[in-house]
Amino acid sequence: MRGWLIGWTGWLLAQELLPIVNIQAPGIQGVDRTILQQLQRDITQYLSTTRFSEDQFAPNERIKCLLNIVITALPNPTRFEGTLQIQAIRPVYGSTYETLTFNFNDPDFKIDYNATTTLQFSENTYVDNLTSLLNFYAYLILGMDYDSFGPEAGLPFFQKAQQVMNLAAANSAEPGWQPGGNFLRSRYWILENLLNASYKNFHKLFYRYHREGLDKFHKDPVAAREVLLQVLAEMVRFSQENPNSALVRLFVDTKGTELMQAFRRSTPEQKQRFVAAMKLLDPNNLSVYENLLQEEGP
Repeated sequence: MRGWLIGWTGWLLAQELLPIVNIQAPGIQGVDRTILQQLQRDITQYLSTTRFSEDQFAPNERIKCLLNIVITALPNPTRFEGTLQIQAIRPVYGSTYETLTFNFNDPDFKIDYNATTTLQFSENTYVDNLTSLLNFYAYLILGMDYDSFGPEAGLPFFQKAQQVMNLAAANSAEPGWQPGGNFLRSRYWILENLLNASYKNFHKLFYRYHREGLDKFHKDPVAAREVLLQVLAEMVRFSQENPNSALVRLFVDTKGTELMQAFRRSTPEQKQRFVAAMKLLDPNNLSVYENLLQEEGP
């Protein structure tokens, strides 16, 4: 069970996810707001009540996840198109701080939904694009969470996500399930990279970042920052060896803001090393990171 990883404090078992769902439709005229509210409730209930694994979760161990759906087009009253941002949250040992383990904005949220739609879970068959999307990201959330607690511990969930993708690709013409498009912003390529044996070192770095870095920050922040710098140096090497990997972009999107905060009170030397690494990992936002160099030390 997952309880031993972050502390078992209860015996009542629960589903794995604790979702917060928000649906907006700015600029869409004539949209039925009651349908959007019903869709929001249905997604919340589906993710809250579906078991996506055989593992045992205590109520306090459920993984917080945020789904922000922005509807940008309504081709007909039952067709909703837009974007889906997914964030997953993990507690940090010995503190009240929570860290993102997954932060991704899917540009291909396209579903058919009406007032009579019932969301049904099926592991081995394709039901519709909405449940496929929810199942896919539920498995990715679980996989990234488990990866943060154990080296490559998320692999079984990534494999389940692949099954969802294969079923959707074979039974649906909806975008996102096939290769193509912007590989840095594609659910297909995110999963392909997570399962690609050539990118195995990413999982080890992700684990080390959390268990040897963040989870020890409360005890020894200086040593924890040193671990984070070592992880960043290895991530730079990973990026240089795999320039087309979507995982570096995923890592930066998930951890960039957190890293800025972690090094805000570090030494000038550590700040220099941090900025040098981010210059290579996230050059488009270099000016943001360079602001740290102008701030006073600890």
